[in-house]
Amino acid sequence: MSAIADKPQSVAERLLDISTAGVWPQFTSLVRGVKRAPERWVLLSFPVLATLVIAAIAAGQVRLNAWQGALYDALQRYDLEDFLRQIVVFLVIISGLLCLVVAQTWLTEVSKVKLRAWLTRDLLDEWLRPKHAYLLAFAGENGVNPDQRIQEDARHLSELSADLGGGLAQATLLLLGFVGVLWVLSSEVVFNFEGTAFTIPGYMVWCALAYASAGSWLTWRVGQPLIDLNARHYAREAEFRVALVRVVEHAESISLYRGERDERAALDTILASVLSVTRNLAGGVARLTWITSGHGWLAIIVPFLMAAPGYFGGKLTLGSLIIVVGAFNQVQSSLRWFVDNFSRIADWRATLFRVVAIRESLRSLDNLHAGQGRIEFSDDPAGKLTLEDVETFLPGTMVDCAFVDETKVELSPGDHVLVTGETAAGKTTFFLAIAGLWSWGRGKISLPARGDMIFLPQQPYLPPGLLCDAIAYPAESKDFSDEDLRAALRRIGLDHLVDELNRHASWDRYLSLDEQQALSFARVLLHSPRWVLLDDALGAIEPAKRDQLMEIFNNELAGSAVISTGRSDSKDNFYDKVLHLRRCPRAERAMAQDPTTAVLAENDGASQTGAPS
Repeated sequence: MSAIADKPQSVAERLLDISTAGVWPQFTSLVRGVKRAPERWVLLSFPVLATLVIAAIAAGQVRLNAWQGALYDALQRYDLEDFLRQIVVFLVIISGLLCLVVAQTWLTEVSKVKLRAWLTRDLLDEWLRPKHAYLLAFAGENGVNPDQRIQEDARHLSELSADLGGGLAQATLLLLGFVGVLWVLSSEVVFNFEGTAFTIPGYMVWCALAYASAGSWLTWRVGQPLIDLNARHYAREAEFRVALVRVVEHAESISLYRGERDERAALDTILASVLSVTRNLAGGVARLTWITSGHGWLAIIVPFLMAAPGYFGGKLTLGSLIIVVGAFNQVQSSLRWFVDNFSRIADWRATLFRVVAIRESLRSLDNLHAGQGRIEFSDDPAGKLTLEDVETFLPGTMVDCAFVDETKVELSPGDHVLVTGETAAGKTTFFLAIAGLWSWGRGKISLPARGDMIFLPQQPYLPPGLLCDAIAYPAESKDFSDEDLRAALRRIGLDHLVDELNRHASWDRYLSLDEQQALSFARVLLHSPRWVLLDDALGAIEPAKRDQLMEIFNNELAGSAVISTGRSDSKDNFYDKVLHLRRCPRAERAMAQDPTTAVLAENDGASQTGAPS
């Protein structure tokens, strides 16, 4: 198969474009998602309301700064009456500011909740679209640890976005409010040079701008590595968490093999990588603190030094000096918002990319590995299952394929078919292809109605909760009577579970594998599908019990088709057809069909990067 010249942009290419373009495309991709959300007006109203409240706070801060000048002037004049008047004014100002600050805090905290609710639900909607949760595992590094990205990263990004967004808005509005005050008062800072007095228009504004710019530049130079370190830190922590969960899930097997020492060594290796990044991150934060803390301490004395010529020259009163110093601090504080928040901005930047990466991966899964051939799926109007020239490209490098000997296979309800093959012949991939999950390959598959089919993998899925719900899944237990549920359990030989239908448990841990596989047949009995496909779904059950379960298809479900991959340990006369699955390199297969396409097929498979594994 030749590569398509105008093939759609791959997931990896889209993510590379976003990551190299910078933070703005990543941010705007989320903003576009908010605009399409049903609750967009609620999400957008909170930032607007918060900005209005912050603007009122900024106006109150300007008034409070002017009040400080009046207070110090009253003290300088020893004017008790004016001093008491200023105390009353102060109480009025802070009462209003207190109400506004509480309102801002409430809006910020509620914004975090609303934003997280939308972002988490948006990711869940994409993740749990048909086949997406399965296909994400083949999306490369950006599909790793979706649980952490959906739960922890979405929460962290929402909180940082609300905090930093509110802080940036406040810094901007305070800057606009105080820069005018500082510009006007700069005219009172008079310099004397060789007997000539002169002023510099906006002198204190330029001083504040220069001081804040120097701090911001130093912060960027020292703190830039924190962006990459934060991203690596999240990835390593997620890897360590997954390793711990794996030990929990396989604790029994590890103990039986006495593999604790090996597992500890593996965990120590992963932990060492986590600690290495953490140490580098700690060093980076410490180096950044030299700049941020030093810049902050110097800000105490710098405005006094800058305004000293005006005060000692007699032009500035003590109150005016206090107003100048207060305005200078507000302006440079607003300008150095970047300095104070660089560490959190780096954290936000890394988290934003992780969330956008998985979101874009999920939204692009339909084009995953677009350069590979795809099996053509269609609905069979006659309710049959037909395979025509079907090949499945096998996971890994995709240079191998699996195929059945027959060019065309047509199956009808009531057929009992066994699909056999050597080890690693691709039986599970063939099973997933018929299920529609694995589409990479060639040929055509015509399927009966999906509602008439049920698929039983080797490891059954039993959702936690009530046993009756686990048996009825994916339907609801209320769709069946208790007597039907009990009859199904008795029929498959799980009589000891009959009285536990309303028990809540994690059934995949409570039941042994053979009990879980048998329980999946209770599900088959309840749903009565016309097509049952098994991927070694009875491998853990002993032969006598297996024959007993397979007899269901000769009695209760006599008209249902059975397609089973694996070995035949049931009665010899159960299967009326056997398909032999074979594995070979795609180039070799192409050579056998058409020698002119062999080289193209080999190059097409070998050139794929990030192929499923």
